[in-house]
Amino acid sequence: MYAVKVKLVAQSHQRIWLVPRVLTETDITGFRERLCELATRLFVERGPENFNMRLLATELGVSAMTPYRYFRDKNEILSLVRGRAFTRLANQLERALASPGTPSERSAAVARAYIRFALDEQTYFRLIFNFAEHEGHNSPELAEAEDRVRAVMTEHIRLMVDEGYYAGDAEVIGHVFWASLHGLVVLHLAGKLDGDFDAALTEMSRVLRDAYRVKKSA
Repeated sequence: MYAVKVKLVAQSHQRIWLVPRVLTETDITGFRERLCELATRLFVERGPENFNMRLLATELGVSAMTPYRYFRDKNEILSLVRGRAFTRLANQLERALASPGTPSERSAAVARAYIRFALDEQTYFRLIFNFAEHEGHNSPELAEAEDRVRAVMTEHIRLMVDEGYYAGDAEVIGHVFWASLHGLVVLHLAGKLDGDFDAALTEMSRVLRDAYRVKKSA
């Protein structure tokens, strides 16, 4: 049970008692959401090595022990917020994969969704790929969300293989496409990409498609 202290004053004696007020589920959920949003920003801005529960409490304006009422330690928080970020990415990729169209159109939709997430939700994108938990601290929710992202980044290529567009191992090709797309996006976000991003994306896509496209017999 979580509680906060409120002051009651007995007018006849002007004495003050501290009486616990039981927090509602709405109170608890709201505080956890605020804590997770702030932790996400602090992890990205400062890095896990410079993040601690005291800092989090100070930024929240609560006592140093309050975050421990909700989470065991900073590793549990990192696992949770990374899991939420992965889930946001997985949801967007799955919607793109489920969009109507030919296999090539659906594959392109997945790539666009990945780029859009990276550019529009950079805090979450960096939280996903710039940090990792200590071994043994991954939550089941994080592992599930990671698996969902990996599945989509393979499945959109499997569609192309199954329909005869590409030849080869869908999982291997999927990793090649993912690594290429991710690398291009990271260079762009870091300001290290010379020239136009769209032009580089178009050329990268052409090279990869040509490398795996089924060769027609003469």
